[in-house]
Amino acid sequence: MATPAKMQAVQYDAYGGGAAGLEKTALVEVPVPSAKKNELLLKLEAAAINPVDWKMQHGLLRPLLPRKFPFIPVTDVAGVVVDVGPGVNGFKAGDQVVAKLNSLSGGGLAEYAVASESLSVKRPSEISAAEGAGLPVAAGTALQALRTIGAKFDGTGEPMNVLITAASGGVGLYAVQLAKLAGLHVTATCGARNMELVRSLGADEVLDYKTPEGASLKSPSGKKYDYVVHCTVGMSWSTFEPLLSDAGKVIDLTPYISAYLTSVLHKVTFARKRLVALLLSLDKADLEFLVALLKDGKIKTLIDSRFPLSDVTKAWEKSIEGHATGKIIRAPSPFTFVCIYYTPPSPFSLHDIHEVAPFSPSRSHRPTGAACPSSLPGLPSPMAAAATAPTTMRAVQYDSYGGGAAGLKHVEVPVPSAKKNEVLLKLEAAAINPVDWKIQQGLLRPLLPRKFPFIPVTDVAGVVVDVGPGVNGFKAGDQVVAMLNSLSGGGLAEYAVASENMTVKRPPEVSAAEGAGLPIAAGTALQALKTIGAKFDGTGKTLNVLITAASGGVGLYALQLAKLAGLHITATCGARNMELVRSLGADEVLDYRTPEGASLKSPSGKKYDGVVHCTVGISWSTFEPVLSSNGKVIDLTPNFSAILKSVLHKVTFARKQLVPLLVSPNQADLEFLVALLKDGKMKTLIDSRFPLSDVTKAWEKSIEGHATGKIIVEMEG
Repeated sequence: MATPAKMQAVQYDAYGGGAAGLEKTALVEVPVPSAKKNELLLKLEAAAINPVDWKMQHGLLRPLLPRKFPFIPVTDVAGVVVDVGPGVNGFKAGDQVVAKLNSLSGGGLAEYAVASESLSVKRPSEISAAEGAGLPVAAGTALQALRTIGAKFDGTGEPMNVLITAASGGVGLYAVQLAKLAGLHVTATCGARNMELVRSLGADEVLDYKTPEGASLKSPSGKKYDYVVHCTVGMSWSTFEPLLSDAGKVIDLTPYISAYLTSVLHKVTFARKRLVALLLSLDKADLEFLVALLKDGKIKTLIDSRFPLSDVTKAWEKSIEGHATGKIIRAPSPFTFVCIYYTPPSPFSLHDIHEVAPFSPSRSHRPTGAACPSSLPGLPSPMAAAATAPTTMRAVQYDSYGGGAAGLKHVEVPVPSAKKNEVLLKLEAAAINPVDWKIQQGLLRPLLPRKFPFIPVTDVAGVVVDVGPGVNGFKAGDQVVAMLNSLSGGGLAEYAVASENMTVKRPPEVSAAEGAGLPIAAGTALQALKTIGAKFDGTGKTLNVLITAASGGVGLYALQLAKLAGLHITATCGARNMELVRSLGADEVLDYRTPEGASLKSPSGKKYDGVVHCTVGISWSTFEPVLSSNGKVIDLTPNFSAILKSVLHKVTFARKQLVPLLVSPNQADLEFLVALLKDGKMKTLIDSRFPLSDVTKAWEKSIEGHATGKIIVEMEG
């Protein structure tokens, strides 16, 4: 049957209005859309409302979404393919499908809609349209939350204790079933009337959230939670923290701004217990996996009630009221409307993070310095350093925000002691990163520093002189590289304590100065490249990558690591550093001050699969035309507009994306980087060295931003 020219749809004309805003237009007649390149035209059979749909109407993402009015809301649909656009190979007319529509264009409350082939999957006959339409946002969020905590569905996962809050909501109902499939021990919270339902879906323990016991979230069996899938609001970190295991994490699907700040604080301080904000990033593989589980009867879509398209305002009201468990569905009709009760992730979540960097560990376009020699003359031998530590030490600290180099003070303070899982180090070298003086300026105020006076700097190398209880991997005399806790700092001193899990042994081939340069700068470069898909074992794809500010601290490491991964590298820097950058592995080098360099276009005409963006002042509109069809910009210095752009790309499932990154160093990465230095596969370029007594000059030099490579402070005597 030929597709008609017109169709019935429901839309709204402005922000606000709730269900009444839909009634203003009632059922309107609009043109049937056409399938463009890589798109399918679907005749819809069912659609699912998620709270994000009416929250967008309320203005949650204003002015990002909707982009224009009138707007046909809802993205989770099921239907039948009636036409395919150019480039579509996996579908044909007549195929039954489940799809997630583009959030920019919406379209689910209509008789026809266009869907991207990349977010459409075939729906087997065992699955009804209503069941399938319930999957994309709700089940997709549950699946990604569980994968974030390490759940596996092939029988190879480790046993874990997990808490699922609001377990009778849209995400919660799927999360309980998926967690049970992964073999997890599940404690769940819900209202009293849903406790048996939640238990029947797989929960081992169920708490009524309205009781004192339920409000406390404590497991009835006394278990500590390895992870929490947090699907609701109104619970603070202080409620979760005492219930978590030593390295427990809360995956927050509904974070407020205070939760974002807590998440960032946990990241930058390398806390073992963490809050992790999650923003759904659904892909076709996830949707296919969920459809297969539904087909095989391993999960089910729970349906509360049904409405026809003509009664959509009642469904809209029911979702806003929040009193449904599972789906709201009408009996089969020419168009079935499904309403899912589910509280979605906030649009400003920071993804597993994929991750927002409030600072850059590098400065762009710096002058050239000399590479580091293999040893540091005049420093004490490891065994001499391993002697008993004195009771006091020299240190440099500041007493308040602001002040720059003039705010630094030389003091004598007590030598710290190694507590549980800590090592006490006699420091030999420390590396200043821009984040150190930016924290002094108030970048993370009031999160960091937590108290004054404060001894800054976290990237260090030295010798172990004592170990605290529980430390098994280190002993006095070991030479190490470490990243200190950002909360306590301590690098500008003769002694400092480091966590065992952020300390690695330093072989004699790696000097203290070379090692101290690694944690933030090289760690950021490594994680940025891993984010775009680089591999270092010879199995990676050949990717075209652009590295901006390639002569800065992160850029110099990124060049070398990208070359090790077999990538084709285009790099930007100032004219005087072009030969240096080329010598470190760049295939093409652009002077950023020239028109050609400012355009970022590859001289060979290549499109970039990934960009490691280490500087500021370059807009998305400059990057977008030079990216490949699935290209990503990993932004290490994002401002607020970049964060909003990233969120927009996420919620609209854009193929080209901006991804903010906050480095999350770990021991395995640091060991990998030290091994590369040892084997001569990478080097630390050092711009200048200063003794601790001249630290103000080093601080000033970093603030000025005219160094190429690392600025190292060495501890005399």
